Amino acid sequence: MGKKATQPKHPPVDQLYKLGHAFWQSGVLLAALRLGIFDELERQPLTSDQLAKHLKAQKHSIEKFLQACVRLGLMLESDGSYSNSPLASTFLVRGKPTFQGELMQYFGDLWTRFGELDHLIRQGEIGPLERAVQEARTEAEQQRADRTWILAMHNIAMSGQADALCATVDLSKCERLLDVGGGSGTYSVRLAQKYPGLIAEVLDSEEITAVAKELIASSDVADRVQIRAGDFVNDSYGTHNQAVLFSGVLHGFDETRVKRLLKKGLNSLVPGGMVIVQEMLASPLSKKSSSSPFPELFGLNMMSGGTYTADQFTRFFTSVGLINIQIKPLKGGAWFDHVLLGRKPDSNQV
Repeated sequence: MGKKATQPKHPPVDQLYKLGHAFWQSGVLLAALRLGIFDELERQPLTSDQLAKHLKAQKHSIEKFLQACVRLGLMLESDGSYSNSPLASTFLVRGKPTFQGELMQYFGDLWTRFGELDHLIRQGEIGPLERAVQEARTEAEQQRADRTWILAMHNIAMSGQADALCATVDLSKCERLLDVGGGSGTYSVRLAQKYPGLIAEVLDSEEITAVAKELIASSDVADRVQIRAGDFVNDSYGTHNQAVLFSGVLHGFDETRVKRLLKKGLNSLVPGGMVIVQEMLASPLSKKSSSSPFPELFGLNMMSGGTYTADQFTRFFTSVGLINIQIKPLKGGAWFDHVLLGRKPDSNQV
């Protein structure tokens, strides 16, 4: 008898299936936020019948939906009543300082873009569905979308990112910080809270600083965190800064523009001053097996710029004249994973 033919070995298909239906999980999370379920359950546990009445929802649908939320770790179930899981209670209840709802809504705003990613790759522009959505928005709806994006950046900072930055960067000898493209101003606020002698200035566009003013005004350091509305690509950075922060800014630009911004930061520093870059770093392809794909996935939603490796940032720093370059991992930051530091040479190093 001949040898029995052996079936060719192939990798398990479950990883492919998980990639294919990953958006189902996002859909459940976003729907729960829009329905306000987490806010309802934070007050008290409720049955599916009670939730259906509160939300004016279909009983059969809400029961299936709640079971899915339990499986995803968003809710707990006991004797027919549902309550928030610790994850949902911490991050998905409005009014809590760690609320991440605006960031999740921002993810939802990118839903159409990723659904038309093939068009973006082929044409270099957003797809027809996303364009139609944008064109159909009223001015008020666009303002709300812009505000959501700014608050999403605040959500990221409040998730532990700002604390991670404060724990990694030493500004104890710094009296003046410029926060370039500072968005919500949350990083400047947290740094000013840690360092009582620090005065920070947030430079960003007028529509962004309008929201930042609200957040900064509600802090206990509003007298030491200043706002300047302007064009941080072209406007002056001043000449007496002891530190310049680019947090989540440089990935939005190409290499030429990144170097220009770093040079502007360098030129605004006093001798010995420091440029601080907080970013997510891409890894060389040779190391991808052990690296998170998040930087590359994140880069797909941007029309320009990209995520850069540590070696690329080192070359950028060196090319503009920054010295004593350090790359430090951020512990506790779930969005940006590294801080890069570079110094302006003082008179003894020129």
